[in-house]
Amino acid sequence: MPKQPTNKTAADLLTEVGRALSGDTEDWQARLAHALGVGRSAIQQWRNGRLPFDANHGALDDLLALVTRREAELRQAKNELRKWMKRNRKPGTSGN
Repeated sequence: MPKQPTNKTAADLLTEVGRALSGDTEDWQARLAHALGVGRSAIQQWRNGRLPFDANHGALDDLLALVTRREAELRQAKNELRKWMKRNRKPGTSGN
């Protein structure tokens, strides 16, 4: 399947990833700002174009590192949960 071109901006991706990392909570900008070590106003200004924010911005590298770390944490949690369920469930039960 060929890749489709995207018209997303760095600010669009910042928004999408920030919401995903925070569970799409109302305070996602504050949470993301804290995780990136910047003020919430920086997030807002990057998103609305008042501050430069493009593919070369260092915050995107930090954002990728956050996603990578979260991915590893979730993979570990999933593996631990599966192991625990396998050890502790009675045979023939689905857990519903």
